[in-house]
Amino acid sequence: TTNVAFNGITATFTVGSDTSVTAKVPAGATNGAITVTNPGGRASSPTAFAVTPPAPLTLASFAPAGGPVGAPVTLTGSGFTGTTNVAFNGITATFTVGSDTSVTAKVPAGATNGAITVTNPGGRASSPTAFAVTPPAPLTLASFAPAGGPVGAPVTLTGSGFTGTTNVAFNGITATFTVGSDSSLTTKVPAGATSGTITVTTSGATATSAASFTVA
Repeated sequence: TTNVAFNGITATFTVGSDTSVTAKVPAGATNGAITVTNPGGRASSPTAFAVTPPAPLTLASFAPAGGPVGAPVTLTGSGFTGTTNVAFNGITATFTVGSDTSVTAKVPAGATNGAITVTNPGGRASSPTAFAVTPPAPLTLASFAPAGGPVGAPVTLTGSGFTGTTNVAFNGITATFTVGSDSSLTTKVPAGATSGTITVTTSGATATSAASFTVA
């Protein structure tokens, strides 16, 4: 197949098999037949496809009601397909459109208490209530597990304030890491590490473990 069109408007498509094609209704499409074209010719659907108007853009609710910078927030509404911007009281946030009724965004740096807005080419919707930006939890490194291991071994750190972590080190040797949540972080024992404390650093502070990690 070389082309799929909705009443003459070309659409993106994927050929699943010799008997099945999946296409998306293209912008500008109107009611009419669907055509499929390949080097051997063109076939038209026996009935017309009805293009329905998109759902109006609404932002009905969000959860949780508040959180610190970096926290994920789920927005619920309609018309989210094609979203171009999400903002917290005017501060643009990163976001992912899950479906036409769900968007996940992260509280951006610099955000203050206020409404959340969602924008698409058709307009903008504001939340009916204000989102409360809470101060970040203090940076602490309460524990880690396991107590020791060889280079490359995974280690889970538990504490608070891990959102925005910029560095994790084993006795001064920087390690790779993944922040799972504000209270949990996973890292790996780096090459060259020796037995000693583990540190976690953010833009504002550094926390050091009370116990030493033993490099096997």
